[in-house]
Amino acid sequence: MKKNLVIVSLLMGSTFAGFSQKKNVTSAIMLAKKNQFVKAKPYIDKAIENEDTKTQAKTWSWKAAIYAGIAGMKSEEAMKIKESMDVSAEVVNALQKTKEFDKKGYYQNDLRKIAGPMYNGSLNGGIEAYNNQDYKKAFESFTASQVYGEIIGLVDTIGAYNAGMSAVLIENYEAAEINYKKCIEFGYGGADVYLKLADAYKKMGATEKANATITEAKSKYKGDPAVILNEAQIFADNNEYDKAKSSLEDALQNDPSNFQLQYAAAIIYSNMELFDAAIVAYEKALTLRPEMEELKSDMAVVHYNKIVIMNEEMNKIDYTETAKYDKAKAERDAYITELLPMIEERYKDDSSESMKRILNNLYGLTGQTAKRIK
Repeated sequence: MKKNLVIVSLLMGSTFAGFSQKKNVTSAIMLAKKNQFVKAKPYIDKAIENEDTKTQAKTWSWKAAIYAGIAGMKSEEAMKIKESMDVSAEVVNALQKTKEFDKKGYYQNDLRKIAGPMYNGSLNGGIEAYNNQDYKKAFESFTASQVYGEIIGLVDTIGAYNAGMSAVLIENYEAAEINYKKCIEFGYGGADVYLKLADAYKKMGATEKANATITEAKSKYKGDPAVILNEAQIFADNNEYDKAKSSLEDALQNDPSNFQLQYAAAIIYSNMELFDAAIVAYEKALTLRPEMEELKSDMAVVHYNKIVIMNEEMNKIDYTETAKYDKAKAERDAYITELLPMIEERYKDDSSESMKRILNNLYGLTGQTAKRIK
């Protein structure tokens, strides 16, 4: 009999424990319905930890509701809770757990009611965090907004796009790839998303994927200047200047008044030591953006680099070839004479060390040492 009594006692104890945990859920619900979410939290937390109630969709649904309620509160107690944990992440997890245990979809409407306000809150919170340069928090918020969006039947491409940008800034390039690919899948962001994905690939060292992404973008967005510029940059990074030159020249045939293309072409020509072509490109770029005075300094550098090459070629001439040497020197000096007024005029507005060095070197080459600037 004692043995039986012990068994009965144990069974009663087990039943009581289960009843106690269900009571925690009931208490949490009653308080939540009165918007007393902070007071409801300890009860739902206990229920989540218990074996009898932690696999029930109802428990997780109410945890989501209670934590979502706390997320929207500004009381001192609520703020302390939000400072001690990521409440939004808890809501996301609770919503996902509800879906996992809700085999018949009984709580779908409840989840939508919770997810709607949380979606808006996460997007706004992500934007605020991003603007405050808290990119980790921004990434978490934009990631959460996508979960909320899914629950309310929305593909959150805005959240994915912003999550991608935030992920790059915290160097989580794999996450950036996932988010940008989602944007591409649903046609959000146009060529810009391809460029951002290519940039993420470059930063993670996946050059082949970056090149393939730009190629795909170029095919899909024919003639898009931003795509052409990024392709040219990839070519330049790989020292494939001929390919960059060809790509830019093709684009300029269709869009000669595009400043960015002209400017990029000028840089590529200069790197290839095609100085005459670079000068023409800089002149066209300056015509398109006359307010960009710094282009005049860039052009002065290109002119000077051309003179350096002329000087080097002149000095390679054998000393026995006097006539050839004299001709090369005369051409160099004539070019400097033609160029000097422009350089001197530019120095009035740009008295940087590099411009001073160019001017002094030209004075030295032409024997005008008295003009050298100290």
